[in-house]
Amino acid sequence: MTSSYKKISIPPFKYYFPPKAIDFITSKIREILENHEYLTMGKYCEEFEEKFANYIGVKHAISVNSGTSALEIIFRAIDVEGYEVIVPTNTFAATAFAVIRAGGKPVFADCTEDLTVDPDDVKKRITNKTKAIVTVHIGGLVSPHTHELVELCEDKGIYLVEDSAHAHGSMLNGKKAGTFGIAGAFSFFPTKVMTTGEGGMITTNDDDVANMAKLLRNQGKLKGNMVGVIAYNWRMTEFQAIMGLVQLSLLEEMIEKRTNIARIYNEILKDNEVLKPLKIPKGVRHNYYKYIMFLPKRRDPEVLRDHLKKNYNISLSGYVYEIPLHKQPPFQKYVSEKDKYPRAEDLCSRHIALPIYPEMTTEEAYYVAESLLSSIKELGW
Repeated sequence: MTSSYKKISIPPFKYYFPPKAIDFITSKIREILENHEYLTMGKYCEEFEEKFANYIGVKHAISVNSGTSALEIIFRAIDVEGYEVIVPTNTFAATAFAVIRAGGKPVFADCTEDLTVDPDDVKKRITNKTKAIVTVHIGGLVSPHTHELVELCEDKGIYLVEDSAHAHGSMLNGKKAGTFGIAGAFSFFPTKVMTTGEGGMITTNDDDVANMAKLLRNQGKLKGNMVGVIAYNWRMTEFQAIMGLVQLSLLEEMIEKRTNIARIYNEILKDNEVLKPLKIPKGVRHNYYKYIMFLPKRRDPEVLRDHLKKNYNISLSGYVYEIPLHKQPPFQKYVSEKDKYPRAEDLCSRHIALPIYPEMTTEEAYYVAESLLSSIKELGW
């Protein structure tokens, strides 16, 4: 199947900084250093915040040092201390860590077939202690179920928080991730669609949340060394903001390139009977942070991952996520024996994510897809 292609080394991801972007970054960093300008939360952080807010379509964007701190700041700003926060069990641990560190109790919920949190399961877990619901836009998909969660939160008088770490530029019916809830948290970790190395951003239309977020990220400073709240150093540097400005300017291009790779995968893999792609609903603009496929039941993704690496030098992208939180040691105190998460346990255990990044060539995409088809046959699947 792959005989027409030479053996190519395919990494799980590559961040995207074309030469002009590198020139811009280095020139701006040189300017800052030569002019002895402020290195943290200066003019470039302000510019990045303004442009990110305009791009997303919100009043406020608050830059911080990570997506995890963005989440914790939001939970502190809406005061979840002593309350419950419903969190999808199939998310990265940082989502629940942020709830716990803000003084809340995570309550885990199952997912739907598109890997996002299940509104029906969420409804069963709401109590008089529920302060917020978290939806995670897994892999960059803003699910149509988001509308149900918005209505549910409005009916119950609780907050919807968006973990948008994967979802830069993703949309549902023309509305971008980070605009559906009280606030959204974005990550700029190196593997994300856009990166600043480390870094994060909070988006919100709520003035009170924005003002509290600005206090919490900067040691709670009101004026001089007078502080108003117990806070942290969660500031973004000017160097990160400069990278962020470049990445934001490239974001639509990067999404288009990722989408083109996804189209190639769709075309080559459409007739196979073994691996099934995650369905993208109508009205969704996916940024393809992850291209997700599901294996048949009782097939081990690690077997396929190892086979592709050994025989074709292809590294699959990271899972989303292979072990749900309710099965992980730090969260056992938040889970009862009665809690059931059948869909998450099933889908987490049998999915893969194909490598996808802006610099991937058409030849490389074909090589990955056809190597995948060959591997299925070679494994007897």
